[in-house]
Parts: sequence; structure tokens; C-alpha cells
Amino acid sequence: MSPQQNPTQAAKVHPTYARLLCMLLRGLGADMELALAEAGLSWEGLATEEKMLDFAVVQLLAQAAIASSGRPWLGIELGQMAHISTHGGVGSAVVASRDLRQALATVARFSSLRNDLLRFELTEHADGAVLHAHESADLGAARGFVLDTVFGTALRLMETVVGHRLRGLRVELPFAPPAWCEQYERLVEGGVLAFGAPLLAFHLDAGMLASPCITANARAFEAAREDCERELALTAGGIGPWSQRLRQLLLQRRAPEPYPTALALASACHVSVRTLIRRLRAEGSSYQALLDGVRQEQALWQLRHTQNSVEEIAAQLGFEDTSNFSRTVRRWFGQTPSGLRERLRA
Repeated sequence: MSPQQNPTQAAKVHPTYARLLCMLLRGLGADMELALAEAGLSWEGLATEEKMLDFAVVQLLAQAAIASSGRPWLGIELGQMAHISTHGGVGSAVVASRDLRQALATVARFSSLRNDLLRFELTEHADGAVLHAHESADLGAARGFVLDTVFGTALRLMETVVGHRLRGLRVELPFAPPAWCEQYERLVEGGVLAFGAPLLAFHLDAGMLASPCITANARAFEAAREDCERELALTAGGIGPWSQRLRQLLLQRRAPEPYPTALALASACHVSVRTLIRRLRAEGSSYQALLDGVRQEQALWQLRHTQNSVEEIAAQLGFEDTSNFSRTVRRWFGQTPSGLRERLRA
């Protein structure tokens, strides 16, 4: 079982991956617009916004994408489609690594800059190493899709780094073998697939780890690594982007207290409201967008994980009345709170 996640620790995903999923749907001839609508998104907004997406929204998009395409293995195809540049600065460091060992160590250290869903750990031993993917969020109904995406992405990344597909790789998958096993088998030629494992894991021997990167560049690697370290330090130190800081302040509110106003947030950050608005705008965000995002993820979490009535959830989220909450949920997700609860629990 994956760990249950509290809404105050809601996971985030970079919008690049959602855009790539839409492009995959379009290429397959599936209804991309319908999938976006199911998740309460639009292509115009997704294509221009740079803020991280709440995983609750990405989860809905993934479910709709699989239904629209009729391909339960869609995550594998998404992972294989992801070019190294998809992963931003982390990808830049990976592709400039000295060898596969350094590339995987880079993934393990900096992957949190692109998503909060999984934590990677590279453990070396006498005969090689194991790259484990620890689930750090409740992946819910999209668990298979997410793990499939990581499976496809990791194999594409390793092939890109060394210039050829690794033979003899052992991959452990934390679920029972599905009907479409051949989709996994075709990517692990000459290797071993083991289903029913406790974690998603990639086992590499010493020779694989020592494989040189075909685009190794020590200077480029060091520059990219330093950029990632700076970004990681900001995030870890709690002094990251203004949007992240304010979102955390909004999440600290305790019902039935009202959410803090923009003025209250500005005061807490020791800046004027005008400065706060300007800094949020520079990040492509706003007070209202942050408030909507927090309310969305908390509404989804409560509808899925609690027995609270719609009236109780509306009151906890600061809505004046239940009808206003219901209209807002319909605008966000295209469904009533009751309908959305039924779908999430299914």
C-alpha cells in the first residue's frame, strides 16, 4: 500500500509532464480536450502556466487520458516519449554526467525538484547498485500510471546516457503482472522483470554503472549541478519561490478560521501587499490562484479520504454556503461534489 497523504503535504508535479501527456494523446488520435476538461484544465492555461500542478489534478488527467486512449499502459509510452530536456536542469546535469553511476546519483539527489511523488535512492554494493523509487505520496488510482511513467522514463534516460539499451538489467515492479506484460518486456531485452516487489527498483551491475556517458562534459555537469544545488537549498530552507511560501501559509490555516488575506500574508512575509503581488506576478501566479489551488487539493482530499458531508467540507474550506461550494467544484472539475467523490473512490 502506498502511504496516505495529508492535504498539507500535497504533492506537486511540473506542468511539462502534463503537456507531454496531452501531446501523446493528440498523437494517438485520442480526445485531448475531453481529458483536460475532466481534470478541470484547458490547453491554453496548461501551455502558458509554469507553476507546479497539484497531483490531485494530474491524477484526474491521467485517469481521463487512459480512458480516452484505451491504453492502460499509457504511462510507459509517456516515459519513453520524455526527452532528456523534459527534466529541466536535472536533465542537463544527467546528460553531461561522466558515467551512468554519476547520472543515477544525480537523479537520486535532485528528482524532487521536478516532482514530490517519488524519492529516488541509489544504493551501491559490491556487485553494482540498486536504484529504488520510494513512493512519498498517496498515488491513489493513478499509481499504476505514475509507476509506469517512471519505468519508461528511467529506461529512456539510461539508454540516452550510454547510447544503447542496457542488456541484463533487472527491474522489480511493485504490482501484479497485468494483461499487457509485453509492454514491459519489450523494454527489458535480455533482462529480468520481477512483479510483486515491495518497491520499483532497477538493479545494475558494476559494468553498467561504469558505462561512460556519450555526451559527458565535466564543465557543463558542474554548472548544471550547482544550479540544482541552489534550487534544492532554497526549497529545503523554506525560502523558495514566493508562491511556495504563501501556499504553505495558506495550508497552515485551521478551520473554521478564514484563510489569511493577501494583506495578512504580506504582513507575515514582512513586505507590502504591492510587493507581494509583484513577486507573485513575476512567478506567473496570484493570491487568488494560490487560494484556489489550496482549496482544490483540500476539497479533493476530503472527498476521497473522509466521511464528512458536502456541507461540512464547504464550511471547512470557507465557503459561505454549500451551493457556492458545489458551483465552484463543478467549475474546477466538471462534476458535483457527490459525483466527484464517487469517481475518486472508484
